[in-house]
Amino acid sequence: MRRFLFIVLLGLLGLQPAAVHAQTTEDLTKLIDQLVELDSIDLSKNVKFRPGLEPTLYAVDADESRMAILKNPFEVHGQGKPGAAGWYRLRFAVPDRLGKFPMPKNGYTCGVETNVLGVWETYTYVNGKPAGLWSKDGMMTAANQRPTYWMSSAPMPIKPGDDVQVAILAMASPLGRGSPEGYGLRHLRLRFAFSHTAGRAPLYGSVSAPGMGTGLFGVREKLATLKGEELDAFRARIKEPLARLDALYKAAETEKLEELTKAMLAASKDINDAFKK
Repeated sequence: MRRFLFIVLLGLLGLQPAAVHAQTTEDLTKLIDQLVELDSIDLSKNVKFRPGLEPTLYAVDADESRMAILKNPFEVHGQGKPGAAGWYRLRFAVPDRLGKFPMPKNGYTCGVETNVLGVWETYTYVNGKPAGLWSKDGMMTAANQRPTYWMSSAPMPIKPGDDVQVAILAMASPLGRGSPEGYGLRHLRLRFAFSHTAGRAPLYGSVSAPGMGTGLFGVREKLATLKGEELDAFRARIKEPLARLDALYKAAETEKLEELTKAMLAASKDINDAFKK
């Protein structure tokens, strides 16, 4: 009875688990979209954009007067144009909650996650100072990554009310002759990091090559590439591990991040063990 009431409540909140019926790539995408909302927030809605490399906009006090908020922050730009590049900028105050969890008053180590089609540089500042212990003066770079790769500025200690600024330079690749794909923002979120990463990272996993991967991204990749009897056998192996993901929603309802971390660790082992059978 309690389980039934819990699922009904999730449905009323718009968080009804998709795991039970997750047998297609569309199902997995919906499930992943639901899960990332538990411990992170979307930052893309108010991001500002300006095409062109110069004048550069990486500095804290960069002039944003020629920038505009995009109706679709994930719009692709510069297809087929040599030298295509553009800047994204965002400024926000750290909220009291990330997803289902309160931000501790004394702060927590978090990370700004980015993914861009093409090549990108991310500059992150907290209260006007470069942020991210492993960054170079607040800058991190990546190139030609799959959408499942989420580059993070963590470790980045922040607390409610802190002023965070993010500047992203996105470039088409190749830059010299132009790219038919262009460049564009794919992912921009603020999420809990520190010890929570130990459970979160293996749960989502990664895609290493066509048809190969780990975690939920690996499940989706296999559902997209396997055929016939192999696909049927994989669906049978993964059905129960995916169904048990409702434990993550239960853990989130406790509002204790360590409970979600433990649930994610258990779920990732459950899912990745199914790959080996």
